[in-house]
Amino acid sequence: MARRVRIRRVIDGDSLEVKYAGLFSFLRRPFPVRLYGIDAPELAQPRGQESRQRLAALTRRGGFSMEAMATDRYGRTVGLLYRRRRRGQSVNVEMVRSGMAWWYRRYGGRDLGFPEAEAEAKRRRRGVWRDGNRARRPWDYRADLRRSRQRRRRMKRILIWTVVVAVVVVAIAMGLAVIISLFW
Repeated sequence: MARRVRIRRVIDGDSLEVKYAGLFSFLRRPFPVRLYGIDAPELAQPRGQESRQRLAALTRRGGFSMEAMATDRYGRTVGLLYRRRRRGQSVNVEMVRSGMAWWYRRYGGRDLGFPEAEAEAKRRRRGVWRDGNRARRPWDYRADLRRSRQRRRRMKRILIWTVVVAVVVVAIAMGLAVIISLFW
């Protein structure tokens, strides 16, 4: 069931902060929403800021309704966002069609128009597809960041243990030097 919402702010190309609209809406708190079926470039990636601006432009004016699909592991509502006046394609599909987001196949959405929208964006070289297939998918980018962080943590641990071992060796050597000097 779709409910009327007000867009409070755009976080990035696939995340928003919304608030339910209607009677007593002033009592309701804003909450984070992850757009269902899409994954937009991270803000630090090429076209990340552009993707955010595109979502902001799509959600700037007009009334919206949202169909909540699930809750993700971060507690965000995962939903389909629609313009209330123009029924039809969701804002989610419009983001993919404009080339500012990938269809997130892993989570479905085949029957919502995502495959056709992505094929059109690729064919017309829009957004992330301007550079052909060289654009880095956000899920690969995040996986590389995680691996990089793990590598840095591992190197930090190695460095700490190297220093500890060096200090122990020096302490033992100094202790031996003191003992030898006493008996020499």
